[in-house]
Amino acid sequence: MFSRRWIINYVLVVLIVIFTYVGNRFDVQTGYQPQQHITGLKPENIESVEIQTADTALALKRDSGGWMLESPIRWPANNVNVERLLTIASVETDSRLAANEIDLATLGLKFPKAILRLNDTEVLFGATNNIGARRYTMVGSTVFLLPDQHLPFITQGLTAMVDRRLLPQTYEFIALKLPGFEISRNDNNTWQLIDADGFEQGQIATLVENWKNLEASRVKLFAADKMPRQKIRVLFADGQNQEFFVMSIDPEIVIANPQLRLQYHFPADLYYQLISLRADEIPG
Repeated sequence: MFSRRWIINYVLVVLIVIFTYVGNRFDVQTGYQPQQHITGLKPENIESVEIQTADTALALKRDSGGWMLESPIRWPANNVNVERLLTIASVETDSRLAANEIDLATLGLKFPKAILRLNDTEVLFGATNNIGARRYTMVGSTVFLLPDQHLPFITQGLTAMVDRRLLPQTYEFIALKLPGFEISRNDNNTWQLIDADGFEQGQIATLVENWKNLEASRVKLFAADKMPRQKIRVLFADGQNQEFFVMSIDPEIVIANPQLRLQYHFPADLYYQLISLRADEIPG
């Protein structure tokens, strides 16, 4: 008589043969099956972005230098934040449903909270479900349930999408008129002080570089009802100029660009790196 071990081994061999036959006969796919992206777009191939909410309408275009806001202002965009937004194009999910199989109004998709257009593809944002704080999202005729990480970002509007630097690199300026003195660029591309003496070249260059490179901790809409403390004027290489308002220096520095209707917030300890120069920083 066969032992129990032999019987078990025999049964296992038979099962392996059966499963192998079924897999080959019916082309059963084994292993991990990757989920499908909610769009067929690759983030790097997206050239235009439009955002529509109840309060905001934004349009952005990609150019050789990165992303530019086209509307409501023409100004460099925050490339990092735009690229974060584009990740929705390649989100994967197995939670999907045909739009014609459900009442879109119950999911908040008949009148969506926001519409994101990536090239020609529209992504509609509806309500959240009660489990896991995931949001109903529709692309074409398919409804998806996605982690709710994109709509809160979209609803920040212009302040989330604009470049956080006062004067991004695409804007070449030649003079900075600050309270009490002026910094002007020489023919040899170095910066000099006008109406002030006794400051190191390094201090002057640092202040200029901060206007070009330093990012604000946050950007808000301009509070136009408040009076500015000081005014700063910038002269550009093309002959145009722009005025900035110093709205506050404590507990934080707030510099407004009234033409853009935005204000930029910086730590208070940057006063002598953005608005003025401090004599006691000069080496003895």
